[in-house]
Amino acid sequence: MTGFMPDTILDTAERHRLAFERAPIGILIFDREYRVVDCNDALAAFLHSQRGRIVGLDLRKIPDQRIRPAIDAALGGEDGLYQGPYRSATSGAETIAHLQSRPLLDAEGRVTGGIAVVEDATERVRVEDDLREQLALVQRQAATIDALGTPILEIWDGVLCLPVIGTVDQERATEMTESLLGAIIAERARFAIIDLTGVEIVDTATAQHLVQLVRAAALVGAEGLVCGVRPAVAQTIISLGSELGGARMMRTIRQALQHCVRALEEADD
Repeated sequence: MTGFMPDTILDTAERHRLAFERAPIGILIFDREYRVVDCNDALAAFLHSQRGRIVGLDLRKIPDQRIRPAIDAALGGEDGLYQGPYRSATSGAETIAHLQSRPLLDAEGRVTGGIAVVEDATERVRVEDDLREQLALVQRQAATIDALGTPILEIWDGVLCLPVIGTVDQERATEMTESLLGAIIAERARFAIIDLTGVEIVDTATAQHLVQLVRAAALVGAEGLVCGVRPAVAQTIISLGSELGGARMMRTIRQALQHCVRALEEADD
């Protein structure tokens, strides 16, 4: 049969044969003696061979035996699976084969052979590997950005500085707070300078996050200082009625550091 006639009623056997012949992936049928009973053109193309040379082949004698466990599984009454390199005996070309096998049963449920569906997965696996590499790269870049997004700098003995750049959302505020508190405790810092030079816009949520950050620093024994507040940011803070948790406000990070150094010297006297 060379074509499909819409007005032709096909019996079950014809439908199965049509599906077998025209399947875009390779189909292999074998008996209990590992002999290939039949295959379709797609399988012959995958193997770079001809159907006449494949039918009757003993699967136990093919050079590349990496698919053997999947064949054994089907003849043992279980589904089998293999995905990996496969080298064609005729052309020597190596591809990535995806083979799924199932047992064929008679009316009494006895295994009479097996059927395997074989697909050339070389391109799909390559794309998946590329995607995994891209995802790993994105994850590494994200980790780097996160680390750079909350740098804690020790600019003097007992003085830490947290430069804040860009917007501050809930997730970033949590990361900043955890990083700053951890650094204060680890370094036994007396002062935490929060530098807002890189912040151009402050809304209600951002101001609240900064207030919580300053209060959290105070709870672990460090005085919070805020510097680098731009005029537009200062106007927003005032209009919101927020005083940034009572933090000491400094114009520049230099002034903030000078205050910290004087306070440390006075404490040592």
